[in-house]
Amino acid sequence: MRISSDDSTRPDDRVEGPPRLHLLVVGERELATHPLPETGSVVIGRGGGADVDVDDQLLSRKHAKLHISSTLRVEDLGSTNGTFVRGKRIEAGVPIEVGPGDTITVGTTILVVERTLRMLRPRRLWSHGYFEARLEEQCARAEQDGRPFCVARIRMGGACSPDEARSILGKVLRATDVLAAYGPNDYEMLLIETSVSDAEEIVRRATGLMGGRGKSGVVCHPRDGRSPEELQAALSTQIEGNLHVQGAGFASVVQVEVMKRLYALVDRVAQGTINMLILGETGVGKEVLAEVVHRRSTRAAQPFVRVNCAALNEQLLESELFGYQKGAFTGATQNKTGLLVAAEGGTVFLDEVGELPAAIQAKLLRALDAHEVLPIGSTKPRAIDVRFVAATNRDLESDVARGVFRRDLYFRLNGITLQIPPLRERPSEIERLANTLLEDVSHRLGRSKGPSLSSDAIACLKGYSWPGNVRELRNVIERAVLLCTGDAITPEHFPVEKMGQTLLVRNDTPPVAVAPSSSENEAVDPERERVLKALEQCAGNQTRAAKLLGMSRSALVLRLERYRLPRPRR
Repeated sequence: MRISSDDSTRPDDRVEGPPRLHLLVVGERELATHPLPETGSVVIGRGGGADVDVDDQLLSRKHAKLHISSTLRVEDLGSTNGTFVRGKRIEAGVPIEVGPGDTITVGTTILVVERTLRMLRPRRLWSHGYFEARLEEQCARAEQDGRPFCVARIRMGGACSPDEARSILGKVLRATDVLAAYGPNDYEMLLIETSVSDAEEIVRRATGLMGGRGKSGVVCHPRDGRSPEELQAALSTQIEGNLHVQGAGFASVVQVEVMKRLYALVDRVAQGTINMLILGETGVGKEVLAEVVHRRSTRAAQPFVRVNCAALNEQLLESELFGYQKGAFTGATQNKTGLLVAAEGGTVFLDEVGELPAAIQAKLLRALDAHEVLPIGSTKPRAIDVRFVAATNRDLESDVARGVFRRDLYFRLNGITLQIPPLRERPSEIERLANTLLEDVSHRLGRSKGPSLSSDAIACLKGYSWPGNVRELRNVIERAVLLCTGDAITPEHFPVEKMGQTLLVRNDTPPVAVAPSSSENEAVDPERERVLKALEQCAGNQTRAAKLLGMSRSALVLRLERYRLPRPRR
């Protein structure tokens, strides 16, 4: 279990009751407090393999271990520079008893185990708006440092009272975790620096204490999504299943001319075998359009296989795509059929294709050229007959120019390009699309007749800039249905902390454009371009630009750092 830094304690979180243990880390580059488990062991070191990751170059990867039971002991794990207790170096592999307050020195860092009193008041139950702001910041931070985090949701359906649920969740969550109300009897949790297995264990313990009632889901970054909208949508899918409205259902909603031309083009090219590349911002509906291509093709009766190229590391992605032979590597106890073979006769949808590692790009190119794959550990290739539809929100031409994406693979995949405009550029479709989603969400939630959208609600939806596009609209509609107890959805059922602030700015500023400027010399992806345009329209005011983009100011600052953009000065 990875131990997170406890840096979220607030003045109103006073404490009392039986003490618990924390590890105080005092170093040249950091000052942090980490909560310790009541029993077990915690590895201290430098890098991702340790439970407590200390930023000190003199530490070994796995430097020392704390053993926590009725007594507290520290053990050196054969580190290069040693572990010192009360000023004396201890022998490697021999646990030494220590007490709270004793000084443990590793490298240039001092460790002290402290006793902290438990929280006096119940755990804070935050609003959904606050939760989304924290999630936005955590996504931006994870893109920079690569540290994992998970998001969980538990839907109790009235099985226990809010006070009971909060009390139970307070027993299993750590001080750094964020607990919020997603809707009535729905609780969402942001689990920072937590693996999927640890997050699932937290949810399992919570639902167990609640008598095993309700529904739950756990998703992680980046496996299940890289943006708040992707992660929230993945959670909803786990809890309630996929939306029924797909392909043709969304095609019937289109009204603007550019979308009509897009679907007319799909009708013409779907019948062929040419590979396709779908471009558009995250959440804009690239997977839906890929399904339309498949359903309108001669391959419609055969499999439609989805592959998220950004969700798996290189080794797992290679195994999933190409398969392997028994004994090819440790753990390969039987043959595995790869997804390219499993899709025989059908369509393979490569989502986030721009994230493919270089080695996988080379093997995929061979599959496209030779129409065959070579499973890992095999000497005999297998023939395949599949159509490839790839999608990305990246500028692949710029990636090709920079040498991070193969030029030959780009041309093989880009038989024809389909560009989906962002939702903010087609506001006339928002009302019909929202009603279509509303009908489906109500059906999934077991409501024979769902609420309708009030005129104020429709105006609110049309006035928002939708940085998360259709996926964000789906999330907003789903939560509004959960919150609405009457016959009509009003703006109060929407996340006003986000949408309301954005609307105030948009009243006197035009929508953010996404087309790259012709004078822009540096290659930019769509999100970077949106940030630049927002700052330009807001005269460099970061607070207003963040509201225009539908994110918190701190999330905008993280994006400025990520894209190496200078922060505007007054």
